[in-house]
Amino acid sequence: MANSGSNFKNFLNLIAFIGVIAVALALLIGKIFGGELAAALALVAQCIAYFVTAIYAFYFVYSKRNAVLTIIYVIAVVAIVVLLII
Repeated sequence: MANSGSNFKNFLNLIAFIGVIAVALALLIGKIFGGELAAALALVAQCIAYFVTAIYAFYFVYSKRNAVLTIIYVIAVVAIVVLLII
């Protein structure tokens, strides 16, 4: 029986795979048709990439147990969220 850590890692790998597919589709649609659909797919792909990167970075920061790294991580994640919304 697989543990929950393995299941979560498999989930993140699946999300990363979906992100790669979204990037490929966005680039393909952008070259063929252009327009809003390609921009929407590109935004989805970027959000997935940010999500996966933030999760893996969280585990790195958590393993180091360093207050400075934690503060830098929190500031960076908040900046990403705010700048995506704006």
